[in-house]
Formats: sequence, structure tokens, C-alpha cells
Amino acid sequence: MKTTQDQSLLVKEVSELTGLSRQVIRKWEDRYGIICPKRHENGYRLYTLEDVGTLLKICGLKDKGHSLKEALHILRSQESSDVVPKAPLSGDVIELLEKGANYDEAGLLLLLKQAHHRYGLENFLSNTIQPLMFEIGELWARGEWDESQETITSLVIRDFLVQIRRNFDLGEGAPIILGSCLPNETHEIPLHIILLQAMMHGWQTIAAGPSPKLTSIEYLVQRLKPEKLLLSATTTLPFERDPQLFEKLEAIASRHQETEFFLGGHGVCSHEIFLAPKRIRIAYTMDEVLN
Repeated sequence: MKTTQDQSLLVKEVSELTGLSRQVIRKWEDRYGIICPKRHENGYRLYTLEDVGTLLKICGLKDKGHSLKEALHILRSQESSDVVPKAPLSGDVIELLEKGANYDEAGLLLLLKQAHHRYGLENFLSNTIQPLMFEIGELWARGEWDESQETITSLVIRDFLVQIRRNFDLGEGAPIILGSCLPNETHEIPLHIILLQAMMHGWQTIAAGPSPKLTSIEYLVQRLKPEKLLLSATTTLPFERDPQLFEKLEAIASRHQETEFFLGGHGVCSHEIFLAPKRIRIAYTMDEVLN
């Protein structure tokens, strides 16, 4: 797994990852424009993980019997269909963003309570919290919000979701899902959203908190014996900080085979092609975890 910040790969590494010869990679690049690597100051081509993923998709389509031109057409059609117009923000989200921009914690909390009671938990999570968190991330990335605005707003949202989860009524004997961020992952809110969704399906949930040590995760699995463990990676930082992280997680999973191990989140998608799951399942949706 590449661990540099820009995840730059040389053509030799791309060849090893994809099984394509260097000549084929350069031919596809120059003749068809399938990928467009950058150039280092020394002239070497520098490829990305996205380039590797594109090449693997083309290879997969060719393995299914498509010609190269057909594979290119299918891939580009899929890419164009994936571009979905951004939905307009609801009035609730706009008001919440205004409160967050002004560091109004009390105002944020009041609006969150009102939206929760107005829509019910399921719609509150999908129509208010998820678009709100996405927009906060966009504002921060564009430099329109500073770190303090993002941090304070996120803390209010996180604490509110934790309060809902702790007050959720479940029957006795409900099966347990343990949720945990990966080491070096501090974005908790996506995990709390998923755990609340699990509770609506009758699961008792326990959260391990942000950036726990691997020893802490294993201790909780050993102590609580959950039916499922959901590991969350919103960013790629856990894998960049520890290139052997996935192998270490697999070792923990092999020692606790009574628990199903799941790994999900946006940070996993960038690295999935490098993972070789044995005991751990890569999950893209909550349904994959629950079913």
C-alpha cells in the first residue's frame, strides 16, 4: 500500500498492481487517454490510486469479453451517469449552518431538537444530519469555514447524536454491534449515524470513540463479545499512518471468530484494491452489515 501523502506510484508499481505490462499501460495512456499521470521534475510518470482503479475496471470489463473500445465506452458512460446534480439545501440545514458559522451552540442544539421531533429519527438522519455534515465538509475544504467553526459545530452534532443513542429504548437481549473508528481516525459522526440506524433495526450498540488503540479494540471485543464489529474509516489517514493496519486487524479477527468484523467508510474505498480480506468484510452499506 502506498503511504505517501499524494499516493504517487511509478509505472513499475502500477504494473505490479494491475498485472498489465508497462508497455500496455503507456499505450493505453498515450493512445486512448484512459489515465493522465503527472510528471515528476525528473521526467518520471507519477500515477495515483485512482489511475490504478481505472485500469483495473478496464481489465475487469475486458475479462467479461468486452473489447477495449467497448470497455472504455462503458466506463465513461458509468462515470457520466455518476454525476448527480447537487440537491438544494433544506431550510433546516441552512439555519443550522448559519448557527454554526456564528458559534451559536445553543441555537444549534435547539434546531437539532426541533428537526428530530419534526421528522423522526430516520428522516432526521438522512435529510438533515447527512447533508449538513457534507456541506460542513465542503465549506471547510473551500476555506469558507475555519477549523474552529467546523470543530464546534461538529461537537454539538456529535453530542446530540450520542444523547439520542443513549436514550434509545431497546428490548432485553438485543444483539450487540460494537462500533469503532480506526486508530488515527477522529471523525466520529458517520459512525454514530450508522449505529443509530442499527438501533432502529433492533441492535444494541456500543461506540469505542475516536482513534482508539488496536489493543483497546481487541479488549472490547474480548470483553463484550459482540455479534458484529463495525470499524469506520472516514479518511485514509489510518492506512497512511500504519501500512500494516489491515493485516493487524485481520489477525485480531482471526483470534475472535465468534464476532463478525466489518470495515467501511470513504477512507476504505481508496485502498480497497490493496486489501486481501480473509475474516474482515468490506461493507459499503448498512444493509450489508445487518444482513
